[in-house]
This record gives sequence, C-alpha cells and structure tokens, in this order.
Amino acid sequence: MDGRSLGASVIVIRRGTDRALTHGPGITTWHSFSSGAHYDATNVRFGELVTCDEHLLAPGAGFSTHVHRGLEIVTCVLAGTLEHTDSLGGRATVRPGTVAHLSAGSGVEHAERNAGADELRFVQLWLLGDVTAAPAYRIGSVDVPGVTFNVVSGPACLVAAPFVHAFVASGTAVVAGADLAAGGEARITDEAVDIAVDGELLVCAMRRPIPA
Repeated sequence: MDGRSLGASVIVIRRGTDRALTHGPGITTWHSFSSGAHYDATNVRFGELVTCDEHLLAPGAGFSTHVHRGLEIVTCVLAGTLEHTDSLGGRATVRPGTVAHLSAGSGVEHAERNAGADELRFVQLWLLGDVTAAPAYRIGSVDVPGVTFNVVSGPACLVAAPFVHAFVASGTAVVAGADLAAGGEARITDEAVDIAVDGELLVCAMRRPIPA
C-alpha cells in the first residue's frame, strides 16, 4: 500500500500488489482488507465494506459449508464457473459477467466451489447488514438499501457519496488521475471523480448510515 491521498485527503489509492495473500488447498486469495491471520487494525473497514477478496480456485476446489450472519455478500465471477448451495434450499451456477447477492441476515449456511474444468476467479465483497433480516439469495442484481453496486467499463464520472469503493477487477483504470492495475482500488469519500476504465471496475457506493 502506498497510502497516498489525492486532493483534500478524500481519495486513498491502494495497490493490488500490496494486498495480503492466503494459500489453501486449491485456493489462492488476495485480501484488500484486514482478514484472519492478516489482521491490520488500520484497515478493518471502509464505510460498511469490510471485505474485498479476490479468489482463484482450482477445478473442484472450494469453500465447504459455513455460516454467515448480518452480512450482505456480493460475488462477481470473472472467469470459470462457481457453484453456490445454501441452507435456504438454493443452488445456482454463476458464470462470468453475472453478479450474485447473498443477504445473510439472521443466518444462513452456504458453500461455494469451482464446478468447471478451468480455474475459477471471482471477487467477493462483504458489507455490514441487518442481523435481524430474513436471509435471501439472488442472481443478477444487488438489493441493499442505501448501497449502489455497478460494474463499470469505459469513461464515467463517479457521483459523490459518503463512501465509494472502486476496485479494478480486470484490466486497468485511471481514477482521479491515478493509474490503477488489476487488484488496485480507490476509496473515495464525499467527492465526485472522473474515471477511465479499460477492463472492469467494481464500484460500490454507500449512502446509508453505518451500522454500529
């Protein structure tokens, strides 16, 4: 992380090469935020966002059944085939270009695995949510009150919001004049910025109050 700020200290750029790295059986994960053994008290959250992980799974590898509560989990598949199963009785196959949203609410168990013959690469965002809500799973859209999620490709202007997280999922991007490679990110507070993207930029704008 270079930790440098742009403008009036409202844009922080973080490089993909400075992310923490975790290896497991058939799984490689890059962490943009503090995670597990890679605890960093200065990088626990940005607004409601507490996790931005990029996962690379070998064929057949995956995350076995585990439980989540009080989280809104957004999954973007970049390459390969992801198979999702959950305790709600749901089963889904998520392919590149598709967004999936698991609202964990009061509690849900789920598992994810590489169901294809090629490597699976996906990015997953975790946002703080309502621990009393009923859990739900949906494909193709993200429904979190006060949060807007978009995949941007090409030139655009990011509208000002209390917190905007922009992650380069593939290719390159220029955010407020800063060059970012894949894995890099910009954390923007209360400022509109111009961007140019040659690839895919995952943009999460957070406008609701931060849960305690």
